[in-house]
Amino acid sequence: MFGIWLVLILINISARFFTNISDFYIQKIFPTISDFWGSISGLVNFSIGECMITAGIFLVIIGLLSFILFMIFSKRKRAKIAKFYGHFYGWIFTWLFFVLTFGFFILYQGTKLSTQLETISYENQQVLDVYALMIEETNKLSEQVSRDDTGHFMLSEHTNLMQEAKNCMQNLSQEFPQFSGTYPNAKPISNSYFFTQQGLLGIYYPFSMEANYNPVVYEINLPDTICHEYTHLKGNIFEDEAGYFAFRACLTSNNPDFQYSGYINVLEWLELDFGEDENAWKEYYRISNTMSEFVKLDLHSYVPENYYQTHRHEEVIPTAIVSEVSDAVIDTSLKVNGVPEGSASYHGLTALVLNYYIHG
Repeated sequence: MFGIWLVLILINISARFFTNISDFYIQKIFPTISDFWGSISGLVNFSIGECMITAGIFLVIIGLLSFILFMIFSKRKRAKIAKFYGHFYGWIFTWLFFVLTFGFFILYQGTKLSTQLETISYENQQVLDVYALMIEETNKLSEQVSRDDTGHFMLSEHTNLMQEAKNCMQNLSQEFPQFSGTYPNAKPISNSYFFTQQGLLGIYYPFSMEANYNPVVYEINLPDTICHEYTHLKGNIFEDEAGYFAFRACLTSNNPDFQYSGYINVLEWLELDFGEDENAWKEYYRISNTMSEFVKLDLHSYVPENYYQTHRHEEVIPTAIVSEVSDAVIDTSLKVNGVPEGSASYHGLTALVLNYYIHG
């Protein structure tokens, strides 16, 4: 067991210091691993990863309680009990470290596109032109999609969500070969209230190579979110880049539902800074005011207003605490894995989008 941990530690160190090795693994090896395990986990329509996490929590609680009881009532066998529990949980944590190394940690050591592009500066007018074009396209698409009784976006009855998401990823692979291969159906999370308390739209489980999504959110989020999680299945772990590639994938679709979802997501994360240029800021606000009422309604739409109230009985821990802890864990995880900006890195999407529109 010690030897395995030593090898895994050396692999993690090598991945951090030799980016070219990490890039090769991400682009050539990981997608094949993901295709294989994804095809297996895709045989069932429920989230295996979610079941594994639930079982893990249960195993830790039961294991701790049983260990304490055995140590209290089996005084003569304490050494054997401690040895058994040590080996049992030692191998479990070794397996966790192994999976996280090859399905998570190494992926963070690859070349980050948005960091390279953030050093590029653009004229304020160029940025404003991109922003105006995006608002114009989003406004047009907002008129082409279906809406529910409240005016919010709803998927068309003709939209096959999973199949179209897979088609979009295959289209994207023509420019970015990393995204070729097979894709299992994304799976809805069953413990959606706890998921929603964390403000999550989707999640990638490295333990089962699954793409999961929150089924209770407004449907405007679903096309982009599923494409976003699909990018993780092919080794693209950075959130800003996943958002960008999901946007590009949605744009390859002929379905306005997908195109509109992609634009809405980008507008939610777009962060423009014109410094002390007052004229640029005035133009920015003028363009923002041209946003249609439909677009304003769909922007930042997460769950229906009454969702938390009607599902309050499912609450075990207060939402404020869950959200705060979740944000802290995500931020810390990113920093530990070599993303110094932490959660703020999500806004790296801006650099990628500007580069796409200005340089093509």
